[in-house]
Order: sequence, then C-alpha cells, then structure tokens
Amino acid sequence: GGAAAPGVVDTSKPAAAAEANDDECVVEEEVTQVEGWQPTITLEVKDKIETGEEDEEQLYSQRSKLYRFRDKDWKERGLGDAKILKHKTTGVIRFLLRQERTMKIVANFVIADTPPYCQLAPGQGSRKQWVWTALDWSDEEQAAEQFALKFATEELAEQFKVAFNAAKAGGAPPAAAAAPKASPK
Repeated sequence: GGAAAPGVVDTSKPAAAAEANDDECVVEEEVTQVEGWQPTITLEVKDKIETGEEDEEQLYSQRSKLYRFRDKDWKERGLGDAKILKHKTTGVIRFLLRQERTMKIVANFVIADTPPYCQLAPGQGSRKQWVWTALDWSDEEQAAEQFALKFATEELAEQFKVAFNAAKAGGAPPAAAAAPKASPK
C-alpha cells in the first residue's frame, strides 16, 4: 500500500499498533478561570429561596395531578403537592400547586365560598378526582379557570374534599382529614 494522500486516514495498518499508545493516562484538569476573560454575570448561590409561603400555615398537602380545561379539552397542568395555605396575618386561605420538577406555579387562587367558584364536583365518573372553577392567578393575571385534580386513591380524594370544604368555611380541616389514615390490613 503506499503513503496515504494528505487528509486521508490510512486504514491499512492494524488498529492494535495505534492502540498501543492509548494505555497512557492523561490527567484532566478542570478549568475554572481563563486568563484575560471575565464573565458578564456571576451566579450566586442563595442560602434560602423565598417562595411567598413563609407567612402561611399549611393546612393540607397531598401529591396529585392538576388538569385545566382549555380549548374544549382537559390539558395536564402539572404534578405536585396540592396545598391549602392560610395566611398567618390576614387569615386568607388559598390553594397552591407547583409543578414538582420546575416549581412553577400552575394553580394559585383564594378558596372562597362564592358560587359558582370553588364548588367541588366529582370528575368524569371517577371518585379519585374533583372538578371546580376558580379565579386563578397562576398566569400573572386573574382568570376564571376550570380545574380537575386527580389523586392516587379515592381516600386521598375524599380527604381533599374535606380539607377544601373546611377551607371554604374559613377553617382548618378536622385532624382526621389532615393526616392520612392507616389502611386496615
């Protein structure tokens, strides 16, 4: 075989000869600064992230999946902890759900006993889901939204109903509804 043309790899030699030099270890070094270059911004790590929930008491929390009715169809809004929170000073009770992974707020509204808002109805023949309408603020502006919240079990859905209706009445749910019950064996 003669010499390979420039830019062309000669594949006629056995690969074993080329691999003989690969046994040497190359120590890699992390580059943390590049001389003569300055970052345009610096990122600082915060000790504590404020969520807006600091002045609120958690009355209820349960992992569930939230849907929103849009364009004549139910669209998944997010999976996360559905929370009922009561402000320690004002006494205002709100529903809040953040997406589990991104922490983006996907539902945020005051729970009030003002029909047609906050009236729970069973969802699509399932006893594991509730549907209601609320004046939601999750998209920065208040909008009437129809929500559906789906739980893993009928018992969890029932506990939500008790807690939600207690919140509408202005109070905390009974202790039995706030804590999950142990299932009999």
